[in-house]
Amino acid sequence: MTDQQTGLVPQQPQQAGMTLGQQQLDPGDIVPPRVKIVQQMSQEAQGGKNARAEPGDFFNTLTQANYGPELSFIPIITFKQRIMLVRENRRKEIDGALTAARLEPLSDGDGLKCRSFDMIQGIGEPGILCHDCPLSRWDGNEPPLCTETYNVAGLRAEDGELIIASFSKSSAKVGKRVFSIVRMSPAKPWTRVLTATTREVTNAQGTFFVPDVAVAQESPMPELLRTAEYWNRELGGRAAIDITPVEEDDVDQDREPAPASESSF
Repeated sequence: MTDQQTGLVPQQPQQAGMTLGQQQLDPGDIVPPRVKIVQQMSQEAQGGKNARAEPGDFFNTLTQANYGPELSFIPIITFKQRIMLVRENRRKEIDGALTAARLEPLSDGDGLKCRSFDMIQGIGEPGILCHDCPLSRWDGNEPPLCTETYNVAGLRAEDGELIIASFSKSSAKVGKRVFSIVRMSPAKPWTRVLTATTREVTNAQGTFFVPDVAVAQESPMPELLRTAEYWNRELGGRAAIDITPVEEDDVDQDREPAPASESSF
């Protein structure tokens, strides 16, 4: 049964993945159009008058496009992942949790140590089932040492450009709100436009920018509905997409408010 106004069928169950015409792709084969929030120390904000963006702007790490402090987008699919990026100031706590669970401590070196594309099986160190991993557990009000990310693939409302937004840590509540909007839409999720903005948060460590998302009043442009259907088919495959920030995009992670918000939005 189709919707009389849009001609679209009711929303089908969504899958977390990307085909791009080929299901043999590995997650690392695709560089995602990930959108981040530029912070004071981000590379994009450096260079004075030649800076590519201002703190608080939304920035596409693939196309290098600066969207400014407001971004309207049409959500298509949602998916969760786990990412464990290790820094020196977290290593003692992480190794302590692993040792207490009778697991080997991490190998030397900082950066990406483990991740899970399906929230079930870890890849890397410790590389075990997420349910059994001490790094995936909440400790009272403290979030897991392995970060949960709420990811939304969507279209930029102005031109239909594909983007992927990730929410984690202090922005996780915003991600859950977007997930709820998408999942509870009466028809397909791209019948709504969401508007993301940024706001300043200040603590003893400095000033940082975090996201807010609200449902906009306008409806998607009709020509974008066909584009949304196309991307829904492409993103509904079996091959997961890797939204792990590269190290240079993640330099602000340990300097943001506690609980910290990732530099991605």
